[in-house]
Amino acid sequence: MAAQKDDFLISYLTLRRLIGYLGVLLPFLCWSVNALFNHINLLNNPLFVDESQSAVYIAGADLKSSISRFYYTTAGPLFIGVMTTVAIFLFCYKGYREREEDRFSWLTDKLVTTFAACCALGIVVFPTGSTDRITDNLYIFVTSELVGKIHLGFAAAFFFSMALMSIINFRRQPGKQLLKNVEGRLYLVCGWGIIVCLLLLLIKMVFADDKVWLWGHFVYILEVFMLLFFGISWLVKGKNIVTGFLLRKIDAVTSN
Repeated sequence: MAAQKDDFLISYLTLRRLIGYLGVLLPFLCWSVNALFNHINLLNNPLFVDESQSAVYIAGADLKSSISRFYYTTAGPLFIGVMTTVAIFLFCYKGYREREEDRFSWLTDKLVTTFAACCALGIVVFPTGSTDRITDNLYIFVTSELVGKIHLGFAAAFFFSMALMSIINFRRQPGKQLLKNVEGRLYLVCGWGIIVCLLLLLIKMVFADDKVWLWGHFVYILEVFMLLFFGISWLVKGKNIVTGFLLRKIDAVTSN
């Protein structure tokens, strides 16, 4: 019986780590894969594509203004695959059962992760829109303004649910108190970091032109930060070796 419980625990920790790894790596994988394919001109290589059945592919910028823009690029299948995998992992994640004595007991792990999984799928099903012509578009369409707004809604809801997961669910312990040690404070930093980034994105959308901010990569940079916050919190919860080592070091420094 103890062995079965250990296997269950290990598989749960592995699931958390995988979610964290995918979150941290997604923006850098999309960028590097798109840059690699553009550099070697893969989609114009007759060994890879049938030139008689294909249009000439015109490579655009390696780095896009947002991670969602990679949907239309050579890294599109990777973006779709990672988001779908994250959705499946979140659907499979059950977490702790509802306990009446817990603070915010109704906000169960399963409720938050299922909602986040639906949002992750929504991000893929409703691709981002674009006010500019996408010259390196692998597809024959760009979504409408309405679908683009639906995409933004799913993306915001996904990140907000992950912020709640860090601020409340990952800090939950028996009773009304939430975790307040070094690990608990790290979850708070990750959760509130996501919310601050969301607010900055909202301010940018309302008051400024993205092309003026950080050479047109303002959205991408904030998305990278949000995914790092998201990924780190899941890696810490999954007892990752590196994050565990860093937590012990931080605890040692702050306790002296």
